[in-house]
Amino acid sequence: MPIPTSNPIVVAPSPTPFKADDSVDHAAIERNVEKWLKTPLSGFVLNSENGEEQLLSETERLEIVRTVNDVRNGEKFIIGGVDSSSVTDSIRTAEALVDAGAEMIRIRIPRLTKDVAGYFEQVVPRVPAPVTIIHQMAPGMFAGGEAPVGAEPEVIGDLIDIDNVWGYIASGNVRFEARVRNFVTTDKPFWLGNGLIVLAMSAIGANGACLMFGNVGPGEVIDIITNVMNGDLKTAQEIQTRIIEADYQILSRSPAGIKAALDILGYDGGAPRMPNPPVSDGDREIIKAAMGAAGLGG
Repeated sequence: MPIPTSNPIVVAPSPTPFKADDSVDHAAIERNVEKWLKTPLSGFVLNSENGEEQLLSETERLEIVRTVNDVRNGEKFIIGGVDSSSVTDSIRTAEALVDAGAEMIRIRIPRLTKDVAGYFEQVVPRVPAPVTIIHQMAPGMFAGGEAPVGAEPEVIGDLIDIDNVWGYIASGNVRFEARVRNFVTTDKPFWLGNGLIVLAMSAIGANGACLMFGNVGPGEVIDIITNVMNGDLKTAQEIQTRIIEADYQILSRSPAGIKAALDILGYDGGAPRMPNPPVSDGDREIIKAAMGAAGLGG
């Protein structure tokens, strides 16, 4: 499917279901994708922290992309994630993801080099698909506070200007990203990355989103951003207030939380990959109650 052109675009890092023997459950992935195809979600982000990429082999990650690509029937679009500080490895991984079915490549600002500009100047022109840069330097800290900074706002603005860079996914630091927004001199997409701050980031100019909450509430995220873009802050605030607790209760429990939320909605979530445990029965009830209050089918 061609990459959408109408804002807001909302995508979600897809969780990875596992079988009882801890292998990737491709049949469950297929069932989940079939359900997501019926939602307003714009696309899938594969190879992400939310998808437990650090617990998957490269072969498994590519097979997941192929499975999603096969079952989506040309609908929605696939973003493949690259998280490497190596120029050579990043290009190789991006090529493999595109070959597996990804139409866009999301590249994290590298964490093991200070030459961020040099990295992207070498990588981006050689990636055979549009690139989205993500500024989330501590991806495992889903509900953390102040996020580490990978590059200064002026530098990020220059990176977004590079040919073949399609857009940008911001961190959860609204104060920092408000400055970044002022250095984005193009009309390229500027996406938020956290459900708790959809309203705040939309108010400073975000026109799309890539966030965990998109797996369970893509319509609510789209509605908040759309209402802000249309100047209806009151309606946007009402929706944001309604979903805050559900997003927090899910997000604070990392991949186990979103998997429990998916189970509650009838998807195949299951447990995280070993050795990480699923949520407790008590936590599952807390998530279910919060989702119910948010109108998410809990």
